[in-house]
Amino acid sequence: MKKLFISLSILTCVGAAKAQTLTFDVAAKYAYSATGMFNKNISDLGASQDYDVAFSSNYGLAGTVNFGKIGLGVEALAGNFKGAYQGEAPLIWGGGNYISQVELKTLQIPVYLRVGGSKGSFGEFGVVANNISAASYSASNALVDPAFDVTDQYQSFLAYMVGVGGRIALPKIPVMLSISARFMYSTADAKGVDALGIDLDNYSTYYKTNAASVGLHAGLVYSFE
Repeated sequence: MKKLFISLSILTCVGAAKAQTLTFDVAAKYAYSATGMFNKNISDLGASQDYDVAFSSNYGLAGTVNFGKIGLGVEALAGNFKGAYQGEAPLIWGGGNYISQVELKTLQIPVYLRVGGSKGSFGEFGVVANNISAASYSASNALVDPAFDVTDQYQSFLAYMVGVGGRIALPKIPVMLSISARFMYSTADAKGVDALGIDLDNYSTYYKTNAASVGLHAGLVYSFE
């Protein structure tokens, strides 16, 4: 973590030395992503616990300090991060198939380097702090629909992020439309529960839970010097 931020600082300073103009961006943005939380204990159980597709959304504000074509950005995005599962229900649930979902209430804080001009294409890479304020589990099958709080089973985690996108000037108004695709993956442990809501700490062998997402980010950007 420390080495990454040192590298970000060095690259930013190099950009500052070469740049002639210091500019700033502020943006309001919205993100919609396919998300998942992956754990080897779940993966090893086969048909009884399997992964499904989940979709999550975030919204908030972003700011960037630009040194020529290199910018240092930070965002605050409130919303959720979901993991979805499916499988064959246990006998205590009456058997049959089930679907389940974990929803984390999050505040994401991405910090990243942005490479590109004020208009046109750009790339970005950095880290995302995922701060969890609450977590809930819910499931559904033919006989039962369990739902309960699992906040204590999860922990905030840090992830890596890379993205590409572009900015388009809008006619007659001093803002630009920014659209980007962003991939996030965490090597840190989010902890949590399995597809049946059982605490992963209860497994005989413990494995980390890795969160991942790929999504579309859109925003309106205002630039000034």
